[in-house]
Amino acid sequence: MKKREIDNKYIYWGVTAIAVIAAAILIYFAFLRFDKILHVIHQAFVILRPLIYGIIIAFLLTQSYNYFERRIYKLISKKFEDKSKARKISKISSVTISILILLLILFLIFYVLIPKLMINILAIIEALPSSIDKIEIWLKDLLKSNSTIEKFVLDAINNSSNTILKWMTTGVLPKFENIFSGLTSGLNGMYIFLKDFLIGIVFSIYIVINKKSFLNKTKKVIYAALGPKKGNDLLDNGRYSYKVLNGFIKGKLVTSLGIGVACYILMIIFGMPYALIISLLVGITNIIPFFGPFIGWIPGVVIMLINDPMQALYFTIIVIVLQQIEGNIVAPKIVSNETGISSFGVLFSIVLFGELFGFIGMIVGVPIFAIIYHFVSFNLKKYLKKKNLPTESEDYDNISYIDVETGKAVKTKSSND
Repeated sequence: MKKREIDNKYIYWGVTAIAVIAAAILIYFAFLRFDKILHVIHQAFVILRPLIYGIIIAFLLTQSYNYFERRIYKLISKKFEDKSKARKISKISSVTISILILLLILFLIFYVLIPKLMINILAIIEALPSSIDKIEIWLKDLLKSNSTIEKFVLDAINNSSNTILKWMTTGVLPKFENIFSGLTSGLNGMYIFLKDFLIGIVFSIYIVINKKSFLNKTKKVIYAALGPKKGNDLLDNGRYSYKVLNGFIKGKLVTSLGIGVACYILMIIFGMPYALIISLLVGITNIIPFFGPFIGWIPGVVIMLINDPMQALYFTIIVIVLQQIEGNIVAPKIVSNETGISSFGVLFSIVLFGELFGFIGMIVGVPIFAIIYHFVSFNLKKYLKKKNLPTESEDYDNISYIDVETGKAVKTKSSND
């Protein structure tokens, strides 16, 4: 018996050593051929791009599809004796309506919104020199009693205006021109994109309509590979991940759209210029938790200041009121707050993912960090439970040590005892 145990031990360590050596060799050759590996990954992405588009479109269509499918089935199910036929008609009708809505939104963005934004940006750049002159005259009248402060402020205004004008003419405007020209004259690129996008729509139709079948097959594979216990854990974590990611992104998109539309309407009512571009900035940046409202306010108030300082004050009041309504009334009812991370975790995730992935990282950083935190916490609790140790953080409050035999925490005696 002992000899068999020793033999098994040597076999285990031998297999482990071979696996480690093989992994090290693979990593070494991977570094040597890193450019080729990246090329292969890029080629795989190009080949799978229609499927990736399809998955993204399916994710975006799921909510509207579910909404229409339930209501259409309820409406027509009484007229059909064959319920399966009613279900089939409701599915086809729902996915068709959802795709038409998506195409309408894309049309409004690329052929209505972007050209109008171009007009707004050109108008801002054109009006910038005269607006700066107005601000300088206003500041001179305000600070004429103190020449030192007047000179300092006017120099700061001149430097800032030159920086802003350069940024808009060399940074913002060329990007919009590239987008616009790509939409109108980039025939080859547009053909490839449209081809992949249309194939992606076909994929999304199959994915949305057959999502239950795909989920059932995925569950079957998971249980076959991992068994009941690990399969249950993986599915529970998957459901939690989907709930957090879907709830957060869907809620943020809805609330940010509402904020952008409300800001646009209020700016039109109060006769403020550049309502479209400023409201769009406010709505888009509102998707970012914590920093979003402040990021959206800065460019808006700068544009308002260039046009009229008093309008900048009114704009600030509008943004504050909208953010208070969104943060205290609307968002708690729409956005999923069950992330399970503290305010520090929210701030850390925004900074970390923002540095790594830019604007998109700032948007998805909180739900992704929440999912990672949940996985780590879930496995840590399992590991502690396996060792018969306390699983909750509160159990470790004021402990001196853990008894090796019983596994129970021994609390530190207070000075009053």
